[in-house]
Amino acid sequence: MCAGIDAPGTPREILRGYFGDKKAPERFREDDVVTAGFVTIGPGVGPVEVGPRQWIADERGHQRPVELATVPLMVEVLTKWDEYVSDPAAIALRGATYVFDEDGRELYGYKSRGVLMYSETMARPLTFLKPYTGEDVARNSMGTKDDGGGDLVRGRGALKPAGKAMRILLMLFKLENKLQAQLLGATEDDYAAARKSIDDTTSSHRIVVYTYGLSPFSFGALAVLDEAGAEYKNVEVGPESFLLNREKSALRAELLKITGQSSLPHVFVDGT
Repeated sequence: MCAGIDAPGTPREILRGYFGDKKAPERFREDDVVTAGFVTIGPGVGPVEVGPRQWIADERGHQRPVELATVPLMVEVLTKWDEYVSDPAAIALRGATYVFDEDGRELYGYKSRGVLMYSETMARPLTFLKPYTGEDVARNSMGTKDDGGGDLVRGRGALKPAGKAMRILLMLFKLENKLQAQLLGATEDDYAAARKSIDDTTSSHRIVVYTYGLSPFSFGALAVLDEAGAEYKNVEVGPESFLLNREKSALRAELLKITGQSSLPHVFVDGT
């Protein structure tokens, strides 16, 4: 999650998980109690306690702060890690959703450019199933309270203002990307050469992977392609983002312009 924080949509999804979403239904049934370390939520959408303090007060009728981040990650995924992650090399892969009929024909497909998203409508991620399940189930499969807002009682604590810091962090990552090349003396010729290199490489190979040599996410992406038997061109931009020379910094800056992200790996398939 942290390594892909400047991938498209990822910071927004992180913030949605921790700070709530008034467009999404509640994630707890009325008798649910969830304890993850020093965080306790419940019963139901009761107070959220962090240690001895209640940081977020009762909010009803929508996805509250911490609900999404706590239930799927801390409780569901981490307690069933081996079931969900059968191949650790796939951790760095981006999200996608497909629906096939009994003959294997694709009825629906969505591929995300971010590392946490798997649906076009993450607040209600199963809306694409409406033609098959009906609107009520597709919009709120758990059947929890859902009024799109509800009575809001603002909580105390540092979680909500921390969201602004995340947005600033994203801006800093992108600014660092551009400043690095400038500080190393990159010229317009360097940027033009970098763009030509990307265009030439992606047009000459069906699959092109831009990686960092020391990045575990890069290792994971290459391992998945190797296991699948895919033929690809690996372009190692450098050992890590902070160990690039002038030309490679310009290449990284051009990748940001093309893809909207400065983190690697980035995989181009058929030029995109």
